[in-house]
Amino acid sequence: MKTIIVGGGLVGCAVALELARRGREVVCLERAVPGAEASSAAGGILAPRVEAHGDEDARVLGLESLGMYEAWLASLGADVGYRRSGVLVARPESPDRDAVVLSGAELARVAPGLKVQQAWWLSDEALLDTRRLVPAVRAAAEAAGVRFRSGVSVAKVESGAVLLEDGERLEGEVVVCAGAWTPAVSGLPPLPVRPVRGQLAAVADTAATTAVVFGPAGYLVPRHDELVVGATMEEVGYQRGVSAGGVRHVLDHAIQLAPALAASTFLRAWSSFRPGSPDGKPLVGRAGGVWVASGHFRNGILLAPLTAARLADAMLDGAALPPAWRPDRFA
Repeated sequence: MKTIIVGGGLVGCAVALELARRGREVVCLERAVPGAEASSAAGGILAPRVEAHGDEDARVLGLESLGMYEAWLASLGADVGYRRSGVLVARPESPDRDAVVLSGAELARVAPGLKVQQAWWLSDEALLDTRRLVPAVRAAAEAAGVRFRSGVSVAKVESGAVLLEDGERLEGEVVVCAGAWTPAVSGLPPLPVRPVRGQLAAVADTAATTAVVFGPAGYLVPRHDELVVGATMEEVGYQRGVSAGGVRHVLDHAIQLAPALAASTFLRAWSSFRPGSPDGKPLVGRAGGVWVASGHFRNGILLAPLTAARLADAMLDGAALPPAWRPDRFA
């Protein structure tokens, strides 16, 4: 049976790859360039304990996906800058029951540029470079037989078919992985997915910290060639762009955490749309006559391997999907 994926971001590419590896014929439709939206623009933090915010379902599923990551990346055969960097949380409250306190020499060793007295430490969390990840997943999917069609506009989805704007009809099992643009896909039942704009910036500092740092209003992500600082969370619809206020916000927060960054060279700024949901958890499962995998909000990178595996299990073997991800839970 043929499967048609609507949306070529990381989740769409991961689902396409998983299904192709299990023997499905897969076509992936993307209106722009695969991975050009939130997937490649994200910071690349894999921090399930921090991002769960006390939600046990989110914590358990996030940890399961993190546990899949090393084997999944090895199967891609590409270096995406993955490493178990650990996470520092420079906030008064503990982010998770596994967190321990670092202070003094330990804190200075992990983050010499950080100017706080102490921070919570989670050693198992990781990071990667999303600029490398999405092309690697797409290349692996193509090698597995997935056919990508870019610059394609979908007019409507329905059970067993996708109608394109030019009138072409593609028949097959449909999976909508359209991210923040899910509400614009005609034929879906109403789903509470919305765009949440995030603005990020990068500075030329590779020494401030070796770990991801979460502060009161943002984060620092050390890459081999830059330090990413972010990110705003703005309810502005589909208004694109980088604003002076947004960049100031992320830079001010970064400099408060690590004052020496004020002298660092500014490299660039960008924005993207996270696919938000009312509870911050994804919507994965049947929606009307089609499948959907959307609403991953801040955790699309983290949850991509698990989403692909669980959705393929459901589609091919009838396995149950996590109840916490049910698309109809807000009905």
